[in-house]
Amino acid sequence: MEIETANWKEHRDILRAIRERVFIQEQNVPEAMEWDADDANAVHFIARDGKRPVGCARLLSNGYFGRMAVLPEYRNQNWGTRLLRAVEHHYEKEMRGRILRATVQTQAYGFYHHNGFSPETEFCWDAGIPHVRMSKVLGRSSQGSEQFIPGKDNEVYVLEQPAAAEGMLQIASHFGPAAIHLSIADLSHPLWSDKTTLSCFNRYLRGARQRSIRILIAHEYPGIADHPLLQLQQRMSSRIQLQVHSAVNNNQVLMTPAVFISIERNKVTACMNDRATVARQLEKFQEWWRNGQPCREGRRLGL
Repeated sequence: MEIETANWKEHRDILRAIRERVFIQEQNVPEAMEWDADDANAVHFIARDGKRPVGCARLLSNGYFGRMAVLPEYRNQNWGTRLLRAVEHHYEKEMRGRILRATVQTQAYGFYHHNGFSPETEFCWDAGIPHVRMSKVLGRSSQGSEQFIPGKDNEVYVLEQPAAAEGMLQIASHFGPAAIHLSIADLSHPLWSDKTTLSCFNRYLRGARQRSIRILIAHEYPGIADHPLLQLQQRMSSRIQLQVHSAVNNNQVLMTPAVFISIERNKVTACMNDRATVARQLEKFQEWWRNGQPCREGRRLGL
């Protein structure tokens, strides 16, 4: 196992091969967004298993790093951590940098938190994927902050940034809540059909057999069978249950025991550690669920 520093001129083909497979083919990042002028001047890192390149990353002179990718068959083998350590060491020792920064995919929030990074509470979209800004002060032993950590962060966040809803949902679900309960008054909200949301639910359920999702929608309508969330529900009907109840009047995610995320068109209100509020809202959800009805339209259309 080896991490080597590299440059774009000499190692372009290797770096392109890894990033094309991970970002363009796997994550559907447009080619025009993947390749930029920063590659030419960045310090690149290549992870090798023997002679085979299996991962990469890049570091800019301003202390921002990114484009970190590990081939699927080499994940969960500490390659990401090794790449990150190499980036940190190079920036601190060779470039005399102190604060390392990145705009990371929110699905990887737990990885960066575990490695001592703290968020800057700024979400954004990049290539159709929700990201959050994070940073780490090098040269001192520290754990990442408790910000956005379920069961620890008591702050109530009111966010109006693009990607905040998708980002908070991905971060919270990554930590494996016991169950997820969705109240959906408005299925037309972009969150419910976004590909990152659907991937998030899929990944959450596949993480453990006992996990489940319950969905309450306010009403059904002709053509509801074509909605991406309901199509996912039908494909995973043993793990995702669906009911209809006209009293549902908000878009809300409850993750037991302590996380709530309330979604409006241009605002997200969320807390990662509010057991009392989650308990109250869950009691209301349970009542609606007991009195709800199956989604007849979806069943009739052969979802």
